[in-house]
Amino acid sequence: MPGMYGAGDFDLAGFAVGAMERGAALPAGVREGDVLLGLASDGVHSNGYSLVRKLVEVSGLGWDAPVPFDSDAANLGEALLAPTRLYVKSCLAAIRAGGVHALAHITGGGLTENLPRVLPEGLGALVDLEAWTLPPVFGWLARTGNLDAAEMLKTFNAGIGMVLAVEAAQVDAVRAALEAEGETVSQIGRVQAGAGVQTLGTLA
Repeated sequence: MPGMYGAGDFDLAGFAVGAMERGAALPAGVREGDVLLGLASDGVHSNGYSLVRKLVEVSGLGWDAPVPFDSDAANLGEALLAPTRLYVKSCLAAIRAGGVHALAHITGGGLTENLPRVLPEGLGALVDLEAWTLPPVFGWLARTGNLDAAEMLKTFNAGIGMVLAVEAAQVDAVRAALEAEGETVSQIGRVQAGAGVQTLGTLA
């Protein structure tokens, strides 16, 4: 990553291996009319940082500058580097509640690229951008870079870190399971015939 590492610096990475019950793989059974539940993110998470770094440069602020948007962080760097929220325990609870057909982790590519990856051929998603409030950090990034909604939705998580496609009859049970695990849940749309992601409303 240009400008990130200097001479003698190195990057330490790790990985984990998981186990899964045979026959329990997702996505499975996704169908038209499934409800899309979005789980709130804790910030930028781990994607879009090349653009974030450029926007900080454009803003003229240092990483140690006071946060220019509503945040409890001590400085801009701390606000932008808030740790990625982990959804494992919450999503396992949701799956146990029944009716979860797919999970889409909103990472690189945002909602517009990650949602279609879990949908079968012939199905797309309709997302209501007014179903959740854009967190202040993303509003600041959008204003600083003059980024439109399309760019925000394909570069950042825009406030939604995970999406579950859920059987309509099970939405209340799944939502209750997620909220019991401390998640902020928004009903952001539904699965529809077609392809890709269509949006309604304004991202704000």
